Amino acid sequence: MIVNIEFTKPKNPNILSRIISLIEGTEYSHVRLRFNDYVYEASGISVHFQGKIAQTYCPAELLHTYSVELDIEQYSKLLKLCMDNAGIEYGFKQLIGIGLVRLFGLKNNPFSDGRKSQVCSEIIGRFLQEILNIGKDLDLDIASPKDIKNVLDKTYGEK
Repeated sequence: MIVNIEFTKPKNPNILSRIISLIEGTEYSHVRLRFNDYVYEASGISVHFQGKIAQTYCPAELLHTYSVELDIEQYSKLLKLCMDNAGIEYGFKQLIGIGLVRLFGLKNNPFSDGRKSQVCSEIIGRFLQEILNIGKDLDLDIASPKDIKNVLDKTYGEK
C-alpha cells in the first residue's frame, strides 16, 4: 500500500496559512496523508478524512510529496491510528503555542494539551514515529510541517 505524505498550501490562502508560512520560511503551511484517494488531516475544526468530493471544495496546491510503501501490518496500524484520532478537535491553541516557541525560542509549548487536540504536524508526526519508526526525536508538541519535512528529507532524500 502506497501512502503519500503531502505538503500543501490552500489555493486561496487564509491569514493562518500565511502566518505559518511566514514564521516557518516555507511555501507550504500544511502536511497531510493521502491514501486510497482519501486525505487524512488535522485542519478546520478536527482531525478527519476528506473524500474526493469534499476535496474539490477545499482545493490545495500540492508542493511536495513523499510516497511511502507500507506492509500489511503498517497499513493496519495506520488505519487504527486514523480511526482512533478521527474527530479529535483541531489544536488552535497548540498552534499558537508552536508560533510562540518559534518566535521567542521557548523550550515548551505553553498551550500543549497532549492528545486532547491535534495540529497537522502532530498527527503526521505520530504516523512517522508509530508506523514508520522515524523521527523519534521530534517533540510533537512543538513540531511544525517544516520539522516533518526535515525528518522525511533526512530519511528519504530532499524533495
